[in-house]
Amino acid sequence: MNVILLNSGPQDLGKISPYRTLGAYKIAHYTRAAGYDTQVIDHAMFLSEEQLRNCLLKFVNNETLVIGISTTFMRDPARPFDEPSLPAHIIQALNYISDQFPNVKLIFGGYGTFLVTNTRSIDFVKNPYAVIMEYGEDTFVEILDHLRGKGPEPKWTIAKVTQSGPYKKMIRQFAGPLTVKFNIETDAFRFTAGDAIMPNETLPIEISRGCIFKCKFCNHLLLGRGKLDYLRDFELVKEELMHNYKNWGTTNYYIICDTFNDTEYKMQAWHKMIMSLPFKIRFTAYLRADLLDRFPDTPYMLKESGLTSAYHGIESLGEQASNTIGKGWSGKSAKDYIPRLYHDIWNKEVYQTISLITGLPGDTREILLDTAHWFRDNDLYNVVWHTLGLSTNQTSKNASEFERDSAKYGYELNNNAQSDTDWKWQTSYWNNKQAGKYLRETLLPIVEPVSAKYSSWGILQLLQYNIPVDSFKKEKLESIIPLHLRNHVTAWMKKYKHAVKIS
Repeated sequence: MNVILLNSGPQDLGKISPYRTLGAYKIAHYTRAAGYDTQVIDHAMFLSEEQLRNCLLKFVNNETLVIGISTTFMRDPARPFDEPSLPAHIIQALNYISDQFPNVKLIFGGYGTFLVTNTRSIDFVKNPYAVIMEYGEDTFVEILDHLRGKGPEPKWTIAKVTQSGPYKKMIRQFAGPLTVKFNIETDAFRFTAGDAIMPNETLPIEISRGCIFKCKFCNHLLLGRGKLDYLRDFELVKEELMHNYKNWGTTNYYIICDTFNDTEYKMQAWHKMIMSLPFKIRFTAYLRADLLDRFPDTPYMLKESGLTSAYHGIESLGEQASNTIGKGWSGKSAKDYIPRLYHDIWNKEVYQTISLITGLPGDTREILLDTAHWFRDNDLYNVVWHTLGLSTNQTSKNASEFERDSAKYGYELNNNAQSDTDWKWQTSYWNNKQAGKYLRETLLPIVEPVSAKYSSWGILQLLQYNIPVDSFKKEKLESIIPLHLRNHVTAWMKKYKHAVKIS
């Protein structure tokens, strides 16, 4: 096998993992199209070191050029999210393969590449070769072509020089390809039989790429794109849905667009295409609530086309904070619209997750406390509330506006933070440690007792295990007990291991 790609969702049974993330499969699709035999090994976080090592040995041989590692969720679950480390069993399995096949290059990609560039865990990896910092479809193929002697190497800089025993290793950092060929608009992606898709599995699907907005705290790629840029041809989307249904009976989806409902045209085209299918689907998506309000037909179209749950990034109900981050609607209209959307327009049949942030400019303890009471008093479904996270790497190409110009927004970043006890940012009002403590000790005790246990994403995972939709009603959630879910996950992983012959 020329290429092996390691992939995984987060190792967290409380969030009903495992689930597939799409990036590794996109890379696999384009390496196969370029003539390279490729195998994805998924759910690596759920495999033991021995299982992962044995599985790699089934595919690695003298023809193997690269093992790619998707770092998006491949982090030590025992460490805080903002203090990541590569899991020990991943490191040990990779090192074992490097001992047996020293010419195989290890390339890291995904949204966790700071595992490589900002932590010492990579020092314990024997043969790291490179990181790919952006979308890698073209870059990965160009690297393979170069390793095989078929073309020039993409431009790179030094990401890091690591020290492991007596050896120093230089890790390349690729920012992009020499020639851009990938076009999301004509993307004809397919899962394959070798991907070991399970019957009734909820699968990720990409309809568009990037976001038309530029929220000040966001550091995702392709922010501020044009409204109809990077939008797939809906006939190709339909063909992918039909392919999955024909081969695996797939009807459940995670739509991974940064903002699914970014234009009214997109929602109309989606609705028309879905209604032409010979089967019904169910899906979850990230939806801007302000655009649902602005285009009042879209909530009904979405529900009719199979929307089962939705994730709304409200962030703050404070007027100053909302205006500052670029979501002024949230501070003016969300208090009234969100309850009406959930109770009246969707009749409690689309399960909402409300996302909020503690630590935004202008948000006081009183404003945040009022927000907690608003969620509780309006009998809303689910809330996800976290403390603002800012990186001290202000020169990163995709650094957020808050990170690039922190002083302008009242933030001081602590470049010397070394541990969990150090503050990462502070304002004249508080720092991230104080904001996090207030969230844990005051806000969460108010909202968690009345918040449904499973978020929008989690609901589509529950559907994967044939748990009926009626079980998602808040008053019935206590029937979905952790042991019951653990048994489902264990049985599902057993089927996956059997399909890819993992012993």
